[in-house]
Amino acid sequence: MLPWQKAKAWWDDYSTDETFEETLGWHLSQGLVYSTPEVFLLARQVYWDAAAEEMHDDREPNAWFVELAASAGHANPVREFMRVASRPQQYALWCRHNSFEIKAHDWAKLSKKVGGQ
Repeated sequence: MLPWQKAKAWWDDYSTDETFEETLGWHLSQGLVYSTPEVFLLARQVYWDAAAEEMHDDREPNAWFVELAASAGHANPVREFMRVASRPQQYALWCRHNSFEIKAHDWAKLSKKVGGQ
């Protein structure tokens, strides 16, 4: 199964708001879509309020939120995301392992750790 197919299967099982196709369409026009035979991801720029641990869409972005990611084999989606993001931000955000709790990481520290931009 290709990474985008894994991502779609996960989305179909866990998302209740939009279809995979609607989310993909939104990211194609306003976010970031990255798809190869090894990695698939959807991301968007947001504002992360670190003190309140809240994400906002109505302020100047200071973070990337990776909404959906999947890989095949031993590919590292975090490294690939940091390599292809159009511009670094202060934070990189995502949820892991079927959790809806947002994990925030300092961009510079994470980039150094995984060998991104």
